[in-house]
Amino acid sequence: MTEDREILLERTGGVARITLNRPDKLNAFTVSMVEALRSALAEAEADPEVRAVLLSGAGRAFGAGFDLSAAQGEDAPSLGAVLDRHFNPLVRALRRSRLPVVAAVQGACAGGSVGVALACDLVIAGRSAFFYEPFVGIALVPDVGNSLFLPRLAGRIRAAGAAFLGERVAAEEAHAWGLVWKVVEDAALAAESEAVAARLAAQPPEALAATKRLLGAAAEPDLDRQLDLERDLQEAAGRSEASRAAIRGFLARRR
Repeated sequence: MTEDREILLERTGGVARITLNRPDKLNAFTVSMVEALRSALAEAEADPEVRAVLLSGAGRAFGAGFDLSAAQGEDAPSLGAVLDRHFNPLVRALRRSRLPVVAAVQGACAGGSVGVALACDLVIAGRSAFFYEPFVGIALVPDVGNSLFLPRLAGRIRAAGAAFLGERVAAEEAHAWGLVWKVVEDAALAAESEAVAARLAAQPPEALAATKRLLGAAAEPDLDRQLDLERDLQEAAGRSEASRAAIRGFLARRR
């Protein structure tokens, strides 16, 4: 592994370990980071020795969503374009991969990072982890699959509470909602998630791939349509003065 990269990839046995590696920014995604993650997934997909993927974040957070500072300035891409060209292909790649993907979530998992985690097949959370939907508070809408995964997994009323109010959903509550498969002590998260990924890697790969396809067809038959709708509504929201002002205020507070 090379430590100065935004995405780290290594193979241990039949498991491809992918690490989001921007810990000083809570692993907030840049466009280049999304593309590097897509490349790492494609590399794992193409390796016949790889049977499962383990996705985790370096440092104290799984991820803080999209780094909105990258969406500022006259030459910055629109949010709709960022979704269409980068995040939505990533979600499709995760859901359509032949490989089962385990997400190990520690600390904060916010915004688009929630969508990335829920696009994985199993989510294991450390006890201090929390999930957070900040979109409405900055005059944006849920994206990166959040508007599909949240109501499907947690139910419409819980999804509305999370999306409208922007309150943190603690790991145990997320488990009760169906967003998380298992909650473990923080110190055990790495070992537990690696053990689960190794168990998956030991299963018959054709059966795993076919089962993943069946579950996806049952749970997300309208994935493409919903991702396109998120893109279109986020494009409109991102162009509003309310959103621009809210994002400027958010970035100023963070600085």
